Amino acid sequence: MIRHTLIAAALLATAPAFAAGTTLTFQQGIAGYTGTQDTMIRSNETSGGTDSRDDNYGALDYVSVDGDDGSPGAKPNHGLIRFDALFGNAAGQIKSNDTIVSATLSFYIDNPGSGFAMYDMLGDWSQNTITWNSIGNGIQADGVEAGSSAVFTVGGNDGSENVGTGWFTIDITASLQAAQAGTLPGYGWAMIPFAAGSNGIDFFTSEYADTAFRPMLSVDVMPVPEPGAWAMMAAGLALIGNLARRRA
Repeated sequence: MIRHTLIAAALLATAPAFAAGTTLTFQQGIAGYTGTQDTMIRSNETSGGTDSRDDNYGALDYVSVDGDDGSPGAKPNHGLIRFDALFGNAAGQIKSNDTIVSATLSFYIDNPGSGFAMYDMLGDWSQNTITWNSIGNGIQADGVEAGSSAVFTVGGNDGSENVGTGWFTIDITASLQAAQAGTLPGYGWAMIPFAAGSNGIDFFTSEYADTAFRPMLSVDVMPVPEPGAWAMMAAGLALIGNLARRRA
């Protein structure tokens, strides 16, 4: 009887697929990851004598999300961020058969401000080329350029410092699950300020000198058990059941 019990215990203990979950972290310049893109687009007509609606800000070390960054008013800045090369079979990537348990986007705010709504980006973009004019008068949350429903909102539609400084974290689990399933293209997110949110929020980008303060994506995944492991587990449970019935 003892021998049979030990065999069943061994079958259960050696099932390889029931491993603990893994946390994958994606941050520019850390552990070889270089897939972050982040930038802003500005609607203000002039900036140092040029039309900033045609200027590209992909090389800056900060993003400003602001409902009014010009004069006269109603000159918003939109923010953009994405993490490329998330999915694949290489070490540190999300596998096609991984279960995404949770995912968070974190960035460091160094200037407090009003607030914004964040949307899934549906159209492709590059931080090195996108401008306010190139995307067509800013980002439209219309179900074509960006999703029509906000993934997340924070702050208020006013000029107050509703969102403070420091690390800020957003739950984007549903977005990553949809990207893994192919129902979202994986082009990241747009941050659109509230119309009267005249106090801009600034956060550090992937170009910021100190890598520790660059935006970070953290994903908890659980590997899906292999069929052979399920069979081993079933065999162990069946043996335990048989032993229990004999003892009864």
